[in-house]
Amino acid sequence: MTVLLIIIYLSFISLGLPDSLLGAIWPSLHLSLSVPVSYAGILSFIVSGGTVVSALSAMWLFKHVGTGKTIAFSTLLTSLALFGYSIVPSFWFLLPISLVLGLGAGAIDSALNNYVAVHYKARHMSFLHCCWGLGASIGPLILSAFLAKGSWQAGYRTIASIQLCLAAVQFVSMPLWKRNQQCEVRGEVLQVAERNSKTIPLACLAFFFYCSYETGSILWIATYFVKVLGADPVFAAKATSVLFIGITGGRFLSGLVSDTVGVVRMIYIGILLALLATIGFLFVSALYVALTFVFLIGLGMAPLYPSMIHRTPRRYGAVDSPRVIGLQMATAYVGSSIMPPVIGIISVRVGFRMLPIIGLVCLLCMLACTWIVEHSKPILI
Repeated sequence: MTVLLIIIYLSFISLGLPDSLLGAIWPSLHLSLSVPVSYAGILSFIVSGGTVVSALSAMWLFKHVGTGKTIAFSTLLTSLALFGYSIVPSFWFLLPISLVLGLGAGAIDSALNNYVAVHYKARHMSFLHCCWGLGASIGPLILSAFLAKGSWQAGYRTIASIQLCLAAVQFVSMPLWKRNQQCEVRGEVLQVAERNSKTIPLACLAFFFYCSYETGSILWIATYFVKVLGADPVFAAKATSVLFIGITGGRFLSGLVSDTVGVVRMIYIGILLALLATIGFLFVSALYVALTFVFLIGLGMAPLYPSMIHRTPRRYGAVDSPRVIGLQMATAYVGSSIMPPVIGIISVRVGFRMLPIIGLVCLLCMLACTWIVEHSKPILI
């Protein structure tokens, strides 16, 4: 079981590795492919579309293929897609490759989240998503090291090779998945009373609002510092890093205390901290004070995503959790795809001071959805 848990952690690090590569390489890649810089949005949309499709297919995959095989084949798929990125002769070849990358990533995300939610304690879910942040941070560092030597293609091949090695480990470890799945299901998941299925859309909406605020902040927080607070671009870039530090570090900390505090309390504490920090951020003008509030926003948001996922089998039962988590992942990806540009359009027209106001709306909506889901009357099995 310990060996399998290590493989799961490594798998989520590998899931994070490709997520930040396109943004890191695009300033160079779009020039070498002779396409406008705006074409990155096309690739991002296609990757997101692939993740939505694979997330919605999660129930079928788990039932007919199995968790271990789904993860191993999906990791292999992402490895091949990354190799493809390194050899494309033109932009148009990136379109089908991006779809393959999205299909692989979405399946891994849904499979691992469901497996850990059903079989492990809450702290492991927080540590799992901390591993994703670690992978998302390491990916650009590997790429930049090769870019400095004049070969971003070698950087992509290196990361693809890491994925390929992990896929080989996952294929070899398939008996561990089957054995653990047969004998190790968390008792509280087996005993849970099914909640009213009518609350599933609200549970999904909570993910939509979370990802809308998280990805919108990641994309626009530096611009807010420049346009609203008058910071120079170098200082403004620190805000994005501080937000990532808050989220990743917060997930490690929440992993240490979530089993003691309780998953539901972690959700409410996280929302409350993010709300207070966002309100504070809205009214400050001093740069370093604003940076402190950005860190607190990340710290508050940190436990929300993993805690809501871990709560799903306990809300709806282990049998339905693959389907519900798949729906939640798909809704999350929709929020990540459409809301950042919508926030950008609103901010450009009304003013970038709208960013924390939109964040407050998202957090309040997430709080309302969570409250209704948690306090709905269970349907006894």
